[in-house]
Amino acid sequence: MTTLGRFGHHPDPAIDFCVEVDAIESIAAEVKVGLADRGAALDRASRAENFRVGGDPWAVKAMGRLREIGDDLGRVTSGE
Repeated sequence: MTTLGRFGHHPDPAIDFCVEVDAIESIAAEVKVGLADRGAALDRASRAENFRVGGDPWAVKAMGRLREIGDDLGRVTSGE
């Protein structure tokens, strides 16, 4: 049996992280239209930000996108 990565999407840690960022991006879009909880999205994004991407170029790009999503969620929180 294959063990999934930290986020439960894929056994390869970098792919697992990238899929998690995609999921968080979707949740952030739902937050903006009032369909998802902002606090839960921020918690999930914070947890993902602790992932060490290593040298995987896709994971490095995903981390940059995750930081942008976190900033966007923060702007939503402050009413911008």
